[in-house]
Amino acid sequence: MTKFEKPQKGNPHQLVINQHTFPAKSIAADPSGRVQLQMKTNKLVRRAKPSDSIFCARRAWDHASEVMFMKKIEDNFQCLAELIIDGQISSFNEEQTHVISFFYALWLARAQIRDQGRVLPGIWPDHARSKDQEEELEKEGIAFFRRNILLARMKNGVAVHVHIARHFRQINPTANWGIVHALNGEFVVPDWPLVYAFVPITPTLALVNHYINQRLDRGDVRLVNKQLRSASRRYFFARDFAACP
Repeated sequence: MTKFEKPQKGNPHQLVINQHTFPAKSIAADPSGRVQLQMKTNKLVRRAKPSDSIFCARRAWDHASEVMFMKKIEDNFQCLAELIIDGQISSFNEEQTHVISFFYALWLARAQIRDQGRVLPGIWPDHARSKDQEEELEKEGIAFFRRNILLARMKNGVAVHVHIARHFRQINPTANWGIVHALNGEFVVPDWPLVYAFVPITPTLALVNHYINQRLDRGDVRLVNKQLRSASRRYFFARDFAACP
């Protein structure tokens, strides 16, 4: 994995460094502000805040893609999620279906791009710029080459748009999201979205594509969690593993 490029000292342009693959607002912490996290390789369990670096890519895509394009998708989903949590909505119209499908596509795209360190050869010469000039351009959402090389985060910023559009086209034409509620037990959250599209909202509430609204007993939650753990690649987490069958 290529080491991320640090901004100038003090980060004067306030560029985003830690970029969540799954939004911090969607990481449901316990009263202490932490979740329990388990690594798959050694099964080590530790407590982590939603801001923990394990949940983040390190400047893997450009600033503008993070704060403009992706944030809009996240904000739209969070507004809808609050309505679901409050019990104000139980079925989704076309616009709301799009909101959920875009969020799922965003999560999947960022999971795919996370930890990449590739660069793309430039196709025309570019003049030298100071670090401050480069960061000003990135802040404004303008891509640039450095010594005929397009930086990995610039390339990945484009790739996020492409991946999201592709995933959205694949899932949304037939999307039919349902709400599942765990009556007994809580869901774990994988670091990689399930292929059948499971989107957790709270420890006991989730959206599942091609699934009618259902209330799950402990045995059902156990089966779901088994699939969620299996889908994880590096880690999975939960508010409290003791509550997750």
